[in-house]
Amino acid sequence: MLSEENYNTMKDKYGSVGSWAIWRPAGDTPKSNTHDMSWVEDDDLLQVINTGFVFVGLNWSSTHGDQSQGGTLPWVNFHSSYSYQNDYKLRYAVTGTRYWDSYITDIIKLYAEVDSGKVKNYLRNHPEIVFRNVIKFEEEISLLGSSPVLVALGGDTYNILKKTLGT
Repeated sequence: MLSEENYNTMKDKYGSVGSWAIWRPAGDTPKSNTHDMSWVEDDDLLQVINTGFVFVGLNWSSTHGDQSQGGTLPWVNFHSSYSYQNDYKLRYAVTGTRYWDSYITDIIKLYAEVDSGKVKNYLRNHPEIVFRNVIKFEEEISLLGSSPVLVALGGDTYNILKKTLGT
């Protein structure tokens, strides 16, 4: 179980770039309620958080305007209200599985780009960005207090994790 102290540290340091594989159920449409962040207020949140797995995306595909609260709403990444978002797919993929409640983050922080080809190109030309972000990622993951299984969301993410962490 994640300690309250580590949870609060994660929320303060990584709440704008990470999240949890927790969503409210869909309503009338598959994408509905993806942005509903009311689960953050659940009294038993710390008891249900799953530290055994971490889903790792490449980078912010876009902030989709969800940082309109000045970045103060924690855990909003992967919980977009944007009409073209695909966060709902991850919700459907993990619903009812042991991966529900897992941590979700990106290996490259604060680099909003939808085109992964452009991201790959940028990182190839700026390897120091990868290095700095991997160090941050390791610090972030260490707060989980376990050795989670990393689940790469895409080939580019997998290649970075494999090359830098050997996992």
